[in-house]
Amino acid sequence: MTSALIVGSPGSGRTTFVGLLYTAVVRFGTEEADQFRFTAERESIRRLEAIYGALGAGRFPAGDLLREEEPLRFVFGYRRTAFGRWGRGGRAGAPEFDTVPVHVGAIPAAEVAEIRQHAPVLDEATRRLLRSTVVIALVNSASLLPYGGVPDPLPLVRYDRELAQTLETVSGFLALERRKKARQLHPLFLLTQFDRIRPDVLAALEARSGEPSTWSTPDRERFGERLLDAYLPETAKFLAEGQRTGTVSLPASWFFSRLATEEGGAGGVRIRRRSRLPSAGWEPEYPYEEYRALLLELGNLAHDAPTVAAA
Repeated sequence: MTSALIVGSPGSGRTTFVGLLYTAVVRFGTEEADQFRFTAERESIRRLEAIYGALGAGRFPAGDLLREEEPLRFVFGYRRTAFGRWGRGGRAGAPEFDTVPVHVGAIPAAEVAEIRQHAPVLDEATRRLLRSTVVIALVNSASLLPYGGVPDPLPLVRYDRELAQTLETVSGFLALERRKKARQLHPLFLLTQFDRIRPDVLAALEARSGEPSTWSTPDRERFGERLLDAYLPETAKFLAEGQRTGTVSLPASWFFSRLATEEGGAGGVRIRRRSRLPSAGWEPEYPYEEYRALLLELGNLAHDAPTVAAA
């Protein structure tokens, strides 16, 4: 089984990301009908609907919806016989749907160092969380600052250290798995607020012109490698040397998010909305294709994953 852990520093836009992911899930589920499933417990649905409702009304959601004591969890299900790579059939006796449990906000990156020291006495829910084969790391594009013509990593130094520790901790748990393929770590990076990234930062990172949706996969990968080297060097080093933990860190995938905004009343800012077709209602203006690609990537990883043994 593949499971995914979403991590991000304060201000990285984690709540908004979760809301946009859920917005994309609603549309994706409508498009794909019975080929895709989404399930969650009642409390998680309540919080997701609150975030989704705020975005649909043109408001930024309250961050405390992720800071509640109960972690936010949900599950994506992908029919094995659908959608390109997923449609290759499957193992005899395999379930009809590949599933990806997603965990949000259960373990802040800043707490990982302490968690590593107490690994033998962790409860099963935490151990299951730390056996996530996919880590979705959020990076706030507005935090990428230039300095004297050279990228300045200072705003991300702490997050870089915490993210590297998170990846190392997850890798340590995956290294205990019996099957070699279950000891693979899949890092996914999502740049939030990409419309706020500075042109000189893009130039320093030798980004291709145009929207990321027009970039090829190699364009994205080269941009991501330069960004890691410049702003997240500890994370880059771990990913390059991750095999020392007994796991293999696979090449990272990169996704880009933004929200269109406009001036609201009393000098405030509102999220620009568009009609949600073919169904009624509204949704925020965001790059749906980026989120759809992320959902497809998770489905591909779920299809390829072996069964992970219980700890």
